[in-house]
Amino acid sequence: MKLIPEKQLQYWINRLGFVLRRDLQERFRDADIKMGAEEWAVLLLLWQEDGQTPGALARRSIKDQTTLTRLLDGMVRKGLVVREADKDDRRRVRVNLTAKGQGMQATLVPLAGGVIEKSQRGISLNDLQTTRRVLRQMTENMLIKGD
Repeated sequence: MKLIPEKQLQYWINRLGFVLRRDLQERFRDADIKMGAEEWAVLLLLWQEDGQTPGALARRSIKDQTTLTRLLDGMVRKGLVVREADKDDRRRVRVNLTAKGQGMQATLVPLAGGVIEKSQRGISLNDLQTTRRVLRQMTENMLIKGD
């Protein structure tokens, strides 16, 4: 069987991911913000729920622990997050937003909103809901161990 990339949904998912990251980083750069798409993704998770463990962030961002650790190291150097001992279990570390990291939300969300709006232009709400449902199921399928 010959695979034709353009006929595979996965090809378009990968291509879209690349284009979205590129556009997002260009918008950040144009706004003179030194922020990568990977850092943005971690900030999104922390804005949703501050004080997560590195392990939880790694699982939610689907990154290996080593990659996430390097990412967090850079974010600490930029003053966006701090690592702090858990109040209930000092052996556990929590990642918390700094005031600077929290304050970036007001600047970054509108920039990212422009990327989201542009990418969804001309697509019906029904099609977006179907696409979201299908992509969620595909992701869940891939996270199942085995096969």
